[in-house]
Amino acid sequence: MDTNELLALLVRHRAELRQWLDDEQYQHFLTRLERLRAAGTDPDRAARAMTAVLRSLWPVPKDAGDLAKALRSGERAVAAAPTAPSEEAVLAALEALYAAPSAEVAGSGGVTGRQPGGPATPGVGVVGEGGDLAAPSVGETADPVAAVLAAARRRLLAVPSRAAAPAGSPGAGASPADVIVLGDPEDPGAGLRSPEFQFDPDTGRPLDVVVRINRILLADRDPWGAADWWLGGNAWLGGAPASLIGRVPDERLADAALALVEED
Repeated sequence: MDTNELLALLVRHRAELRQWLDDEQYQHFLTRLERLRAAGTDPDRAARAMTAVLRSLWPVPKDAGDLAKALRSGERAVAAAPTAPSEEAVLAALEALYAAPSAEVAGSGGVTGRQPGGPATPGVGVVGEGGDLAAPSVGETADPVAAVLAAARRRLLAVPSRAAAPAGSPGAGASPADVIVLGDPEDPGAGLRSPEFQFDPDTGRPLDVVVRINRILLADRDPWGAADWWLGGNAWLGGAPASLIGRVPDERLADAALALVEED
């Protein structure tokens, strides 16, 4: 079982994880998973990060059936043969796991899930546009990571944006890493877009704090990951970083980005 398979396993069992972990433990687990994304393509660094992810799941009891067995065997497999996960797999896993409802919500009938040690229930939702849970199609249930990844991209492409500025123009920044540029793989003819939050509304130039953080996040190499960091929930900041520009000190935003990419 390699790292990509482990991520798919966590997505499939997200309802169980939310039942076994309290809110604080679950946030710690998500923080470890963010560090896995920061590990990039280095297999040894990714192995250390994935081991930390699995160890953060210690509250899952040993009698939790197939999930507990998979977590134990997964840690041994990662140590024996380190592999770096794909950026898309980590992004998709984060999207699904951030959206997983708590045990209280799951138990209230808001979502159909799995009971610890019980059989899978068809129809576990995947993340829809706006962060809601939507019923997957038949094809999506067979590959939950691919389904969640597609939903994540749709969500990121749905935010206010502008046509990507030509290279060398003020709106493009001084380097390719300055501004996030996204293209819809399902609609190549739509052209490249840049999320609007990155720009000064008066000058049209990229905001200094955005440029600084985009460089930290290597936005030219991983634009989807950088966009997801800005537009997704952030436990450390208490909100989506893009919504906090100008509301919290720039240094705090930059520190949150550095915390993601620095080694443990």
